[in-house]
Amino acid sequence: MGTIRHVAFMIKEPKKVSNFYQQGFGFEECYESKTGSRMVLDGLFNVALLQIRPNASAVVGTHREDGGEANQAPGINHFGFVIDDLDETLAKLGSDLKQGQNPQDGRPAEMRVYDPWGNSFDLSARGYFGREEKRLPAVRQVVVQADRPNEVAEFYQENLGLNEVRKISDGSVILGDGHIQLALVQEGLTNKRGIQSIGLQIEDWDEVAERFHAMGQTLQVPRDKNQDITVRDPEGNLIVVSLKGWEA
Repeated sequence: MGTIRHVAFMIKEPKKVSNFYQQGFGFEECYESKTGSRMVLDGLFNVALLQIRPNASAVVGTHREDGGEANQAPGINHFGFVIDDLDETLAKLGSDLKQGQNPQDGRPAEMRVYDPWGNSFDLSARGYFGREEKRLPAVRQVVVQADRPNEVAEFYQENLGLNEVRKISDGSVILGDGHIQLALVQEGLTNKRGIQSIGLQIEDWDEVAERFHAMGQTLQVPRDKNQDITVRDPEGNLIVVSLKGWEA
């Protein structure tokens, strides 16, 4: 079974965004590349902040020749799974899907795969620097826009072993790995397709509000403590913040 343990953003100023997740939510920085990309960790889940590269480079397979992402557009780029056996998982996925080896320059991901709907995800049997440490605040949800959620859900259930949590009357399908939720929604939260947002579960609104205040920002704590709110990181990426969390 695969577990969702990684999501990657294309970022103009990775250090600035890394500081936001560290100061605002207590994440720790666990990786910095020679090109300026950074990764932060909540103990379990890895958020990669990949430096947007201004120079042009040819695309070979799933990545650029210089090791960068083929898609350099700002925003959430891909997500990733920890799996038990890489060869076994690739055999299950089959050779029809576009796939290729990730650059082996210190990054933890091993292979990049595109699902039949164009969503890209990484596979790694060695993990993404996580310690399986389950503490809060932490990433507990990834939301993906899908025109046919049922078909997409079947793909991730059959090939990555995710479980169906429930179906919603609006056509959305909720999957989970027992800890992280993958929500497949027909109506996106942003003006792009694919990954829409990540969800962060917290333990205490006041604590997070104090963290934001120390950064010189204001977090509008909801009157109903069980109500989710949305915030954006310094480059506009959408984050849903929740006290109650999500089924997985």
